[in-house]
Amino acid sequence: MGKKKDAIDKIDNQIQNILDEEKKIYHEENDEEGHEVIVEHKYDFDPIPSGDTKKINKIEEIEEDIEIEDEQVEHTEKIHSLEERIEKIEKEKEENEEKEKIVEKQLEEKKETKKNSNKKKYIVIAIVFFIILAILFVLLLLLPSRRKKVDIVVDDKLSKEEQQEVIDDYGKAVESILAVYSQKQNVLLEYEDAAKLIEFDYEVNCDVHEVYENGDIYLNECKINKKKTMASYGTKQKKEEIKVSEGAIKVYVNKENGKTVLKEPDNLKQYDVYSFDIDGSYADLAVLTEYNGNYVFYHDDQYIVHMINFKTGKKALSTIGYQDIIPIKRKNGYDANHVAVEINDKWGIYHLKSERAVVPVQYDTLSPLLQMGVSGPVLEIEPLEDDIIAGVRDSKYGVLHYEEDNIVIPFEYKTMLRSGSYLWAVDDDEVGHILDTSGNEYLKDDYEEVYGFVDGKYALIRDSEDSIKLIKFDGKVLYDYGKLELGKLNYFLGYNGALFSFEKPGAESYEDCFEITYDSTTKKGEAKDFTCGGIAKPILYLYPKKTTNVTVKFVHPEYLETTYPKYLNKWEVTAHSNGDLYDSNNHYYYALYWDEIKVHNVDFTSGYYVTREEAIDFLEQKLDYIGLTKKEKNEFIMYWLPVLEKNEKSLVYFELTEERESYNPLRIQPKPDSLLRLVIHIKKVDKKIDIPKQSLQKFQRKGFVAVEWGGTTY
Repeated sequence: MGKKKDAIDKIDNQIQNILDEEKKIYHEENDEEGHEVIVEHKYDFDPIPSGDTKKINKIEEIEEDIEIEDEQVEHTEKIHSLEERIEKIEKEKEENEEKEKIVEKQLEEKKETKKNSNKKKYIVIAIVFFIILAILFVLLLLLPSRRKKVDIVVDDKLSKEEQQEVIDDYGKAVESILAVYSQKQNVLLEYEDAAKLIEFDYEVNCDVHEVYENGDIYLNECKINKKKTMASYGTKQKKEEIKVSEGAIKVYVNKENGKTVLKEPDNLKQYDVYSFDIDGSYADLAVLTEYNGNYVFYHDDQYIVHMINFKTGKKALSTIGYQDIIPIKRKNGYDANHVAVEINDKWGIYHLKSERAVVPVQYDTLSPLLQMGVSGPVLEIEPLEDDIIAGVRDSKYGVLHYEEDNIVIPFEYKTMLRSGSYLWAVDDDEVGHILDTSGNEYLKDDYEEVYGFVDGKYALIRDSEDSIKLIKFDGKVLYDYGKLELGKLNYFLGYNGALFSFEKPGAESYEDCFEITYDSTTKKGEAKDFTCGGIAKPILYLYPKKTTNVTVKFVHPEYLETTYPKYLNKWEVTAHSNGDLYDSNNHYYYALYWDEIKVHNVDFTSGYYVTREEAIDFLEQKLDYIGLTKKEKNEFIMYWLPVLEKNEKSLVYFELTEERESYNPLRIQPKPDSLLRLVIHIKKVDKKIDIPKQSLQKFQRKGFVAVEWGGTTY
């Protein structure tokens, strides 16, 4: 019996070991998978107490043996079953390990494939890049050969075909510049501005040039390297300054970025379209702000500006009875929230949305630099910098921060001019002050008197020893003129260095002046007498087609000195077709007359060198070409011929309408069909000077004609 029990115990121990091993295997596998599986096995038997003796018969022993054998068989079967399960688990484990190896191999193969794919991609990109470089290189080789046939003949050797080719290339270059500015800035440049922006192999000048609203141009009467050519470019179109509204005006707003344009885009589905009507005639329609704005503005045939909310179709500030409304120019476009408004001949600034005044309507004018808009004669206010604007109140200059209605520089100066980042202001005692746009004053405590400055870098001062010196802002002395007695300062400008004009103390004539100059090339200065003046004897002729009541206003009346008849905010006359003028008291005038202080100077980079002997022929020829009548020409020559003859040698420059309008525009109602403004600039010189000849435009008279002429000396 003891042997059987030992055998059973041995079997039990084997079974328990197998079960323990199975449990261990299950735990390891399930731990790897993040699971916990508990396997319980239980095998019970009743051991025979030691020391007990049991007497049995053979049959019972046999039965017991049989039972033991049955139990052994049962245990053996369990063992076999467990062994099979263990073998199966080990086999599955081996299969899993094999699968893992296969997966790892596949991953390695994918990585290698991707790496090879990237290599191929980079190779393709490199090939494309080198192909592009090769194409560009070939084009560069071809371009010179294309131009070669005309490059080798620069003077008189160009054939008609070659001349036409040059003009065609030039015309296309100008049109491409126009297209760039039209698309990127929504601005149609003038021809002269576009021509300055292109680089071209030849010097091309075309006396006849037209730019049309669709971006096309027409060029005729051209010169190539100063040689005349019959070649022309483009087709001449009928160009009208004022167009009559026919149906609704459309504005297009990009749905994605909010960009507003007036020209119908090609991809119309990407735009919201707004429309409104304009009654009567209009010109120079423009968008107030290019992105996310609501307003457009234009002027009518009286040059009165109008502003409309194109999304609502309503007039801006419609509840305010203003005379005029003008946009404020900023560095990156117009101010989208504020506009200048004129009410009862005074100016203020209003907020568009709230329709409230942020600057009270109390200024004679806002900004000493009211100037022409880029797309035409719509006026705009140009701040000194964002939100900082100069103005005139009660005939005195000052500077204010218009969004805060805060005065930066008090309104107590007789004159204020700008040069570089600085302002020159003269007080009632004729003392000059150099200020910045924040009101800080410079050099005041260092010198007895500061007369003026040029280009923000040259200052003319009187030191404690009464010596006149030209200095830099850092105090470095550029030239010492010694002890000089100077009268009232007329003006200063940059002319190859610096030039300052003063009245002579005790002078009998207002033309007797004193000039101080500095040549930045030779580093030398000079002080001498000379004939000076502002814009002398400007007169205005008016020739309507029929008897008409006419109103004339200056944007900058503060520039005026003597006026006849007396100018009181405006002139109102009855004009006849022959030019005769009558005021409300029936007093007769053949023209309107005024004197004007000089606020605009030229540098004579182009013009004419004229001697005393040539003066009469020169004036007659140029005035005929410009377009003065015989009467106008005679009066002009009678006034300015003595100046040219007295000078002996002179430089002459003719300032025409567009340039004149840029700094003191005229407002004439009803608006003339043709306007000529002419100012002759005369500078005395001591020797012959070769300067490029000025290109003049011929004045075409039609309809209601207005003509102004005047002049100034240096």
